[in-house]
Amino acid sequence: MSISVAKAVFTSTLLRRDFDSAAPDISRDDAVIFTRALSRASNICTKAEVKACKDFITRNIIPSATRTTALSKYLVAFSKSCTSPIADDLEGLEDSGTRKSRDPPTAAFRRLHLTYVLHDVLCFMFTRLKDGPHAKQSTSSPACTEALKSAIQSLAHLAAHSEGNGPSTTLASVQRIVDYWERLSIFTSEQCSDLQSSITVSRTWDDLDRHLASQEAKAILDEQRRKGEESKWILPRQHHLPHDPTTPWHDLPATNALYQKRMRGFPIHANALKPGGMYLQRGGQQASEALRRDVEQLHREALRCFDKYTDAEEVKDVDALGSVVWKDRERPTRNYYGFTYEGIAKRKEADRQPAWYLSMS
Repeated sequence: MSISVAKAVFTSTLLRRDFDSAAPDISRDDAVIFTRALSRASNICTKAEVKACKDFITRNIIPSATRTTALSKYLVAFSKSCTSPIADDLEGLEDSGTRKSRDPPTAAFRRLHLTYVLHDVLCFMFTRLKDGPHAKQSTSSPACTEALKSAIQSLAHLAAHSEGNGPSTTLASVQRIVDYWERLSIFTSEQCSDLQSSITVSRTWDDLDRHLASQEAKAILDEQRRKGEESKWILPRQHHLPHDPTTPWHDLPATNALYQKRMRGFPIHANALKPGGMYLQRGGQQASEALRRDVEQLHREALRCFDKYTDAEEVKDVDALGSVVWKDRERPTRNYYGFTYEGIAKRKEADRQPAWYLSMS
């Protein structure tokens, strides 16, 4: 994606209201000011310039997953556009438009400065946002965090790229940044080690572009896998058959009768089961960690019944009445209705006795 296209997409995303998040509306003037601030920070990497960009991002962008994704793509495209030795964009380098007040940085240092901006944002998210006051001011979803982490790895590769023979002049700075990510647990030790090894590999610009494209494709697949994993744990609003919200009572999962089992002392009434199943308390929301553990444990236990290494003595069986068949025959068995084979035999024996015999006993 070219820098002009990425900038246009990013600006239009900022101007579009995001109804799915708490991100505030952004005017066109604010969007233009921010893009100019990014260009200025790439040329003049002072604390004030980086902080101005970081404050805008944490306040207006990271609460929205859509804006965060657009920012990530724009920063990577911006960094890739910094290829010439002299900066084409002289934002912040000219004094009143008449003469240059500073020498323009090299392309490698412009890419490093963009890395510093996103580095400051991630450090803020992993440190300050964990505090109470800051956590209430800004919110970000896991998707936003993953998008920024994926983008900053690409920025690190671009910043460490050598323009000619020998190591890049910015390699040591990038390596120190990666070490800092490990200390803040932004990335795991294994991820930081792999990244340190990857940025030191000597590549041509085309090879680096292909490497980043493959990493981006992998990140997209990981994000799709993560979304699929999250959607798997979203509870349905009613406990019915999948994709059939009008399931009749005789096809409903048996757990719909748990409420009657808990509230009634007699056999379940089929007409009390509403079509479509019972409404769940947390329907439409993510399952809690405790529920996830219970479901996963139950799933593993169910799979063990089909495992050839499972001892048959450990598997419980039920009889025709639903009573657990215990290995110890002396142990009384009981199902929900309170019936057992022993109880039925005693009842039949009592029915065969005359009334006077029962009164005497």
